[in-house]
Amino acid sequence: MPAETQPVPIWNVRPFRSGDAKALARILQSASDAAQWPLESYERMAQQPGAVALVCETEADTGVTAFLIARQIADEAEVLNLAVLTEARRQGQASALLAAAMHQFRASGVLRIFLEVRESNQPAIAFYAKHGFKSTGRRKTYYRDPVEDALCMELKVPTKT
Repeated sequence: MPAETQPVPIWNVRPFRSGDAKALARILQSASDAAQWPLESYERMAQQPGAVALVCETEADTGVTAFLIARQIADEAEVLNLAVLTEARRQGQASALLAAAMHQFRASGVLRIFLEVRESNQPAIAFYAKHGFKSTGRRKTYYRDPVEDALCMELKVPTKT
């Protein structure tokens, strides 16, 4: 008898809209390891030149369940925050968001992508390593509540040949 297969979740990655702020608050409440910014900061950031602000919503009508905020300056980019609602984790949404952001970065000529992650957030560190990011250093006492060092990571974006 064949093993039962689980249905593949279907989601849509799209640009952040101002009406998504409440969903971001819900995600951040469940994602204590994510950077906890005031909600108005997301709206302001999304309107800045070079900003990449994406959300992931499911077709199951559960609304926005993940988001990514990044920015580009010249040929470098920085992932500022990536979070997934706790009950929606490990379904590929973070990978889909990162892939969409990297597609935008490549199209804009980005050569390197940077980020910081709490040194205790081993799942996030493993996630970024799986996507090609390498550890490049540490920022002492970078995070608050609780105070913690940040691991700095970098991805050199392959150029098309």
